Amino acid sequence: MKLVDEKGRLFGKLNLIDLAVIIIVLAVIAAVGMKLFGNKAVASATTQQVTLTYEVVAQDVPDHVAEYCVAHTGGQLLSSGKLLDGYITGCEAVEVSDENGTHTDLYFTIEVNTTFSSSAYVVGSQEVRVGMEHLVKTSDIEVEGIISNLEVTNNG
Repeated sequence: MKLVDEKGRLFGKLNLIDLAVIIIVLAVIAAVGMKLFGNKAVASATTQQVTLTYEVVAQDVPDHVAEYCVAHTGGQLLSSGKLLDGYITGCEAVEVSDENGTHTDLYFTIEVNTTFSSSAYVVGSQEVRVGMEHLVKTSDIEVEGIISNLEVTNNG
C-alpha cells in the first residue's frame, strides 16, 4: 500500500489538503489555549503560599506618630484601598541619642500570608526584601521604613 495514492490521499483515505487544514486548525486552537491558560498554568506552578514575618525600621519618627503607632498595634495592612491578609503584630518605639540629638525610631513586626512568585515575595503592591524601603500602611497609620529582617514559613 502506498503512503499517498494517485488521487493525493494519505493511505487512500485522507486528502493531503484536508490533513493540512486539520493541522492548522489544531495549531490555532493550541495557540489560543496557551494564550488564555498558559500564563496561569505557569504562574500557578511557580507560586508558593507562604507566611512572612518581617521587621520594618522607621527612623526619626515624630513622637506623636510613634505613640499612636505603638497604641494601634494589631492593625490590618492596607494596599491600594484593599485590606490584605496581614497585620502589624508588634510596634516598639526606641529613643535614640546621637550627635544630632534625640529622636525616636519605630520597629514594626509584620506578619502576612502571601505568595512567592517569580522571584519575589509580594505584599500588596510592594516587593518584600531585606534592605528595601517599605510603606507600613493600615487604615490608621502610614509610615515608611526599611525592611531589616525577614522570616519565611512555607504553608504548602
